[in-house]
Amino acid sequence: MNGPDAPATTRNLWRRMLIAGTIGAPIGGVAGYFVGRALKRGSIAPLLDWTLADLCSLLIALTLLISAGYAAWATTSRKRWNEMVEKQPADTEVDPAALVEGRRGALVAALGGLLIMIPPIAAHAGLGTEMRSVVALSLGALLLVECLINWRIWKDGDELARAVIAQTGALCFWVLQLGLFIWAALARLDLVAEVDSWTLMTILMGAYLVTSVTISVRRGLVNV
Repeated sequence: MNGPDAPATTRNLWRRMLIAGTIGAPIGGVAGYFVGRALKRGSIAPLLDWTLADLCSLLIALTLLISAGYAAWATTSRKRWNEMVEKQPADTEVDPAALVEGRRGALVAALGGLLIMIPPIAAHAGLGTEMRSVVALSLGALLLVECLINWRIWKDGDELARAVIAQTGALCFWVLQLGLFIWAALARLDLVAEVDSWTLMTILMGAYLVTSVTISVRRGLVNV
């Protein structure tokens, strides 16, 4: 990092860390409050009820929310977009459609983070039947909005964006279908344990996130 772009690279790194801290601090504060309250009462039993899938889904949700915050901040000006996303001179002309798609992508990531974060938190909150029904309806509304935005992203996207979406979906489908069949067959033969639906969903989300980022970087849709 001794070249002419070193100062800009360092600034981008610090900017990313600042955005991540700004988004993650409130989430960590809420989590720390409940953990501290449980420890103060001398009861950690509720904390032990959290499964590995629950914790992993929260980690995925946090990653999505941080990514959403970073992308949303980048779309607030053409200069930031060039520096944070396109990695090109700040005064370079930016296609307005790119900023619109960036905001849509940020909103989809934020909604995805909320959708995967809310169920495990609500499940451990001791809610009654009515409140759980409200949570379910809220999740349905968020899911509908996310689907509509995804449809607009596909409809207005260029060939590269559509190719990345299609390739990601196809790869995840075939790989996860194969993995699910193998595990289900072994479980049916009582050779491995059954896996609950939330664990499967968390694996799917994690695999999709990694695959999407990898393909986007390899196809040049995302600059790192």
